Amino acid sequence: MKKLLKALLLPCVLVLLMGADNQEARFQNLGGKIMCTCSCSQMLLKCNHVGCPNSDQMIRELRANVARTKDDEAVLNWFRTKWGVTAVVEPSTHGFELLAWILPAAGIGLGLMLVVVVIRKWKMRPAPVSAADMNLAPDLEALRARARRETEI
Repeated sequence: MKKLLKALLLPCVLVLLMGADNQEARFQNLGGKIMCTCSCSQMLLKCNHVGCPNSDQMIRELRANVARTKDDEAVLNWFRTKWGVTAVVEPSTHGFELLAWILPAAGIGLGLMLVVVVIRKWKMRPAPVSAADMNLAPDLEALRARARRETEI
């Protein structure tokens, strides 16, 4: 009887602990995406500002939101609304903030395309013509020879 009870109790305990661990993992993950608004420039869960006026309240609110809501984006949007857009480090994936995701990749792509175009233009330009290949007027050739003699080149 005891073995049967232990066999039934063990999966129940494991399921409960997995849920708690998952919620704690969500809390840690979201805490790494939110910045403390006390001007210490640290992530919320890493704020070591002595006497910080905001971090304790923000951490309590984060715990409450993680417990109340299953959607991480909803928690981040709540923080954007209450504490300002700059409180959440990771930009949203819609609206104007979508540009923060698109512009770096677009800039790198355009830069690479520019490099390719410049290299192709360099490869396509004609080879430099030597002075021997040029048909200079005889009076200019005489002046060039005199300049070489005088400058010893």
